[in-house]
Amino acid sequence: MKKPIRHLVAAVLMAGIVLLAAACTLGQPSYIEGRVTILPVAGEGSSPSLVFSACQVIIYDTQTGQLSHVVGVDSNGNYSIKIRPGNYVVDLYRMGSVGRSMDVPAVVQVNSGETLVLDITLDTRAG
Repeated sequence: MKKPIRHLVAAVLMAGIVLLAAACTLGQPSYIEGRVTILPVAGEGSSPSLVFSACQVIIYDTQTGQLSHVVGVDSNGNYSIKIRPGNYVVDLYRMGSVGRSMDVPAVVQVNSGETLVLDITLDTRAG
């Protein structure tokens, strides 16, 4: 009679460990981040930070079709957002339609605990 109780206790402990591990994974934050690069590469004395300040990364939830996040681009071209796992369309808003990018719009899948890196090149020579 002691053996079945031991097996039951062991099974309950194993189930608890599995559930705890799953909960820890689900609770990990997810991110979309990257860097916007401007072409042509800025020379000395130019100010790419002005172009960066005119850019925002926009993220749409593919399930709802709704705008999910708007992320600013810092003066070095970096952006980052904490986001829930799911499928998204990532695009770049450029005030005044400055330049073009072949990298966006992009459909991405973000998994729990993942940091998805999406770098974007903006060619200001293209209208």
